[in-house]
Amino acid sequence: MAGLVRALEVVTMEAEPRVLRHEGEAVHDILHAWGTNGVITRLWLALTPAVEWAQGVVAFDSFDAAFDFSEAIATGAAWIKRLVTTFEWPIPSFFTPVRQYAPTGKALIFFMIASEQLAALESAAREAGGICSYSGKYLGVRTIPLLSDYTWNHTTLWALKSDPAYTYLQCGFDPIKVRDQMRRLKERFGQEILFHMEFMKNGQGQVIPGAIPLVYFTCEQRLNEMIDYCRETGVFVANPHVNNVEGGGRYRADNVQLLAKQRYDPKGLLNPGKMATFQPDAVVAGRTGTR
Repeated sequence: MAGLVRALEVVTMEAEPRVLRHEGEAVHDILHAWGTNGVITRLWLALTPAVEWAQGVVAFDSFDAAFDFSEAIATGAAWIKRLVTTFEWPIPSFFTPVRQYAPTGKALIFFMIASEQLAALESAAREAGGICSYSGKYLGVRTIPLLSDYTWNHTTLWALKSDPAYTYLQCGFDPIKVRDQMRRLKERFGQEILFHMEFMKNGQGQVIPGAIPLVYFTCEQRLNEMIDYCRETGVFVANPHVNNVEGGGRYRADNVQLLAKQRYDPKGLLNPGKMATFQPDAVVAGRTGTR
């Protein structure tokens, strides 16, 4: 959420509730804490000029080739893009309504790109060895097909329609080491992990390869082994299979979320148990939002 939430208003859970405003970096005291440290009542979001978008699907013979091309578009400053999503086969086979755009055995990329750049994108894809299997205008949320409905965690839902044993992880790869990290994970887990890569900006404004890989669940021990190995290879993991902030990967090392809860909800009345390190009535000093 770097730069997206400019400010927020939060109501505290104190004997005498206060209405406070957090701005800039102070928004992170409250964000991603699962409603444990205040009641958010208003948000100020960053805006950007409107863009006329187009959608596109590009298929490649290998996932490596698809990833190389998607990375080039995602990190290329000249490209105006909203979505760059890369799928390892057989993930595209789960997308029944758009299966006609997913050649069997091919890795797929879904794009949302500025309409004025669509032709250039298709040309670049062909030059890189890709096949443009679909392109069209984006006309809003009722567009058919709506490619964004198959990306991010929608992907997991489509996989579950195929086999309820699928689950997922939320990962962040190192932009320099990503190929080695993916190679090591495939060598260790094979088809138990299927790569679904999403490009996004981190807190420093750098475009990085995030991921919501599909995981074929067999047992909790194997899932934890996969999480541990991801972290061993330098892959960040937010574990969606736990029910506390700390275990879920959103907890910050500087403890600002915990400190905010101690200030704003000293009795622990908001979402009890979701912040495992919280102790009721702990004495704390630190920054506070403005009235």
